[in-house]
Amino acid sequence: MVKYVEYTKVKTNDTVLEFRGGSEDVIVTNFTGADMTKNIVSIASEDEAKIDDLIALQSDEINCVELSQDDFKEFVKNSDQINNIRRQVKDKIALKYDIADEIALIKLAEDDDKRVAYQNYVDECVAFGAGLKAEVGY
Repeated sequence: MVKYVEYTKVKTNDTVLEFRGGSEDVIVTNFTGADMTKNIVSIASEDEAKIDDLIALQSDEINCVELSQDDFKEFVKNSDQINNIRRQVKDKIALKYDIADEIALIKLAEDDDKRVAYQNYVDECVAFGAGLKAEVGY
């Protein structure tokens, strides 16, 4: 189960109030980046009550608001975290195929053994990235 929360970071004279917490049972991922205009976290746990408890423990001052998954995806699509996953997928493909090889392979017939092997590897890498994104609720 994953929930998504937008919150307001509040600076006081002594500290900064923001979404805090998490444990082995409740994984909190903060999303950052130059394009981020909102403070967003995803909160994952097998136990929804633990997520709800963590949200309830936050300071009222940070005004936690639960988001839909669609809104969350729109807000974080260009975050550092999602871009890092995209980079990992790209790098994984590049370990096996350089760009010149990729161009040559996509020019082959769709049923050519080399192109099929390439496409299968790309699909594997994309699935790896999708798994990483799923871990943060994307």
